[in-house]
Amino acid sequence: MSFFSQIDFNTLTEVDRAIYQFLHTNSAKIAYMRVREVANESHTSASSVMRFIRKMGYESFSEFKNDFKVEENHTALNYYGPDLLAAENFPDDLSTKLDLISDLIVPAENVIFCGVGASGNLCEYASRRLASIGYNTFALTDFTYPVTSKLRNTADNVLILLSVSGTTTEVVEVANTFHEILDCVTVAVTSQSTSSLALMTDHLLDYKVNVKKFNKHEDYTSQLPVLYLMELLIDLVKEKTESDFGT
Repeated sequence: MSFFSQIDFNTLTEVDRAIYQFLHTNSAKIAYMRVREVANESHTSASSVMRFIRKMGYESFSEFKNDFKVEENHTALNYYGPDLLAAENFPDDLSTKLDLISDLIVPAENVIFCGVGASGNLCEYASRRLASIGYNTFALTDFTYPVTSKLRNTADNVLILLSVSGTTTEVVEVANTFHEILDCVTVAVTSQSTSSLALMTDHLLDYKVNVKKFNKHEDYTSQLPVLYLMELLIDLVKEKTESDFGT
């Protein structure tokens, strides 16, 4: 934390050093502690703790703790931001791809999101968000559903298939079914740009993510990059829809 990097050890007494050592070792707990607790744990007194805090430039212990809360929040944001949403985790032509796919969605008669498990949950979210701006859309997560019959006699359909691996059997089978249907454009959203799903669809929206599993079969991979892409895509569709209608 920045607090520890600003301390001049030459100005610290032995009591100050004891307090500093405790704070440095237990930094994750500071935001939730009281002055008396810090004093007890560092084997000093409450007045000594307060003198140390004021020596560091703080008016009160509450102000001191708030700095640690801010640092804690920044740490969380840095994990989810740069690690998962860094520019290098997305294709250089991401804007072009989003623009092209949004142009397909705007005139579409139906937009179907297809996925399994956590990807299926995101399909439901994306479908709901797109429906809220007036589009005929639904999430295909039940693969016994007669989707081809539902879309019979319709045109300008867009099928967006979500699969981190790009090899999810059910999703690949749906993509294969729609591969030869002229009135349906398919889009793969996957982290594997050379997967079977990516290769059999008309358009690819790819990203990079570390696949994480535990207990061998439990998937713990973050869906944040996919959520980010869906948010960008639907916001762009909304912007183009409003532009078309002059709103």
